[in-house]
Amino acid sequence: MKKLKAVVVGAGWSAEGHTKAFQHYGVEVLAICARKPDVVQKVASQLGVAEASIDWRKSLLKHKPDIVALTTPAILRTEVIELAIELGCHIISEKPLALTAEEAGHIYNLIKDTGLKHGFAATHLYDPSVAYVRQLLTQQKVIGELTAVDIGYSRRIPSDTSSKTVKPWNWMNSLAHGGGVLNNGLTHRLGMLERMTGMKVVSTVGEAKTATRKAPVVPEIRDFRVWSSREIPIEAASKLEWRVCDAEWDYSAFFKLGLSETSDTDKGILATMRTNPGVPTHSPTGGWYFYGTRGTLVGRGGHILSAITKHVGETSEELPIPQTLTDALPRIGDDIQNKWVALVRDFLADIENRPHEPYLTFQEGWRYQIAIDAIRTSKGWTPIPC
Repeated sequence: MKKLKAVVVGAGWSAEGHTKAFQHYGVEVLAICARKPDVVQKVASQLGVAEASIDWRKSLLKHKPDIVALTTPAILRTEVIELAIELGCHIISEKPLALTAEEAGHIYNLIKDTGLKHGFAATHLYDPSVAYVRQLLTQQKVIGELTAVDIGYSRRIPSDTSSKTVKPWNWMNSLAHGGGVLNNGLTHRLGMLERMTGMKVVSTVGEAKTATRKAPVVPEIRDFRVWSSREIPIEAASKLEWRVCDAEWDYSAFFKLGLSETSDTDKGILATMRTNPGVPTHSPTGGWYFYGTRGTLVGRGGHILSAITKHVGETSEELPIPQTLTDALPRIGDDIQNKWVALVRDFLADIENRPHEPYLTFQEGWRYQIAIDAIRTSKGWTPIPC
């Protein structure tokens, strides 16, 4: 079988993750593309990629790769995907798939009947805890029949006046760039929820809270990992340019789960999700609560459920994740890197017609964007196609 070749569009954290994943499985990454020559040259050199390009279109036309990985913020999606499809490339896109559900639907319709493979990189569903919860709920039925799900997690960004420091501006603060907790957190959790329950989200309603504020611009901060840990003293920040932040950081939503979009939603499962745990007995750092006819299953944490316990009456039992599930996740780096590798493993197997686990596609990217738009606009119960 011929050696597959790829071009990566973007030069941030996820570009590094996808490149390492491709290289791990023997895919030759021909080029990394980004806007700034110094940035893309540095990243390409560090990853051993020969071409550092500032013109993604020129690189795609030159190489006509088997695979295109789109790892930029969502402000750049459709035009890259259109050219990649024209060239016959399989495509992996980071989340969100687009800035709106309409655009995401356009992208999905472009590729769905082409025979090309398309992967959507909301990768936390690859966590071993997700596979274990699925076994417990759908195979072993340790709490009987599932009746409801409640998910809460903490994600607070300090206000501009709450401390002596402030976080710098980042694309995550901008809806126009695909930022916000819905685009970048809800996408993960919907993938996890559907994988764990074996059901599909068939409708949703909710509300998002956007605290319009400003943040200082520090041009050299491009990597999300650097931004997430960076704080700037207020005095130093006052001398910088400030930019408006319009992306939401809090939301509350309800999701109806069914086996298909034609399911009787009156008999479906109701899942609640919020960015701040709303039940006093819940962990202050959040968790996943699955309620069944014979008990409750609790997973502590947000993307990684580190302690899974079964509660029946007054008794509780900790359920360690089987080593076989832990071993099933590739191990070449940290937790985030390993999940990118898992997606690429399944994506490449599908391209090569080998057995593989299901992975998220542009269909999920479109479906999840419908949910995001519905919550962001508070337009009432909105159906989600399956």
